[in-house]
Amino acid sequence: MVEVLLRKRKPPILTPSRIPCLRQFPTINITQGCVLGCVYCYIQGYSNYPGPERVVLYENTAELIACELARKRRKPCRVYFSPSSDAFQPLPEVQDVSFRTMAVLLDSGVEVAFLTKGFVGHRFIRLFSETPHMIFAQVGITTLDETLCRLLEPRAAGPCERLEAIAKLNQIGVRTTARLDPLIPDVTDATDSIAPLLDALREAGVKSAAASYLFLRPRFTARMKSLLVSVSATPPGMDAWQYQKFSDGCGGGRMIGSAERHRRFARLRALGKAAGIQIAPCLCKNPGLGWVGCAIAGPPPSAEQDGLVQHMFGFAEPPPAGGMV
Repeated sequence: MVEVLLRKRKPPILTPSRIPCLRQFPTINITQGCVLGCVYCYIQGYSNYPGPERVVLYENTAELIACELARKRRKPCRVYFSPSSDAFQPLPEVQDVSFRTMAVLLDSGVEVAFLTKGFVGHRFIRLFSETPHMIFAQVGITTLDETLCRLLEPRAAGPCERLEAIAKLNQIGVRTTARLDPLIPDVTDATDSIAPLLDALREAGVKSAAASYLFLRPRFTARMKSLLVSVSATPPGMDAWQYQKFSDGCGGGRMIGSAERHRRFARLRALGKAAGIQIAPCLCKNPGLGWVGCAIAGPPPSAEQDGLVQHMFGFAEPPPAGGMV
């Protein structure tokens, strides 16, 4: 039984993010903690993590943002949901706050970007269909295997539900990419696993995807290894993974070496090309690989980067006008 603790957030909310991929945008966490319970999630190591069966919901988020926007002489161009939680958790209270907050932003002319493994319901689809050009969606998915998905992401949407959400978002004209993260070496990145997933993503309308590999921190390493052993899927050499630094401000974790990641990313890109999907690594977690970043919050607003990233992620043409196709 999940406990939802209601809290009042204190302003300001619309402040720049310290995450390299998101530094151009404010970010919002609707909750502290996340009910999806992904076993690999880095927030388990945070000192303020409330625990796996508890979330702190900031119930006044929408109202505070409305007040901030009314006072600001210059509004942010875009706001990102959510670096340390999921805005689409399967809790009515969380979904209500997420919906009201996104509606306030869109009504104020501020774009909304999000990454989710949760449940994008009909009312969100209706809301996004009114201004699809102002929404940038990324859906996390790494496997079509329901059993493995349930082990790794106990309360997240299932693979079929995520593919359905991707298809619906694409149908209404929302720029939607996939996020293959975290991939597990020789498990979810194996050809017989990733190739069918890429085919399914293509069928759902995906033209581009970001990718990154599993990293381990002490708080969840033992649990992660135990679950993988239970499905006979422990990556070779997992115990020998070395600590790798991420981009400035992102910390790091134990993961496969950079040379091995480079080789695997090249293979993924080739598989993606065969499926008609362009794949790029997350540069926060993979600095120095020399490829265009993952566009986690959509194309950057800066003129010097916009053309390159729009071309990379298939955004050169504007999406169709609102309304279901």
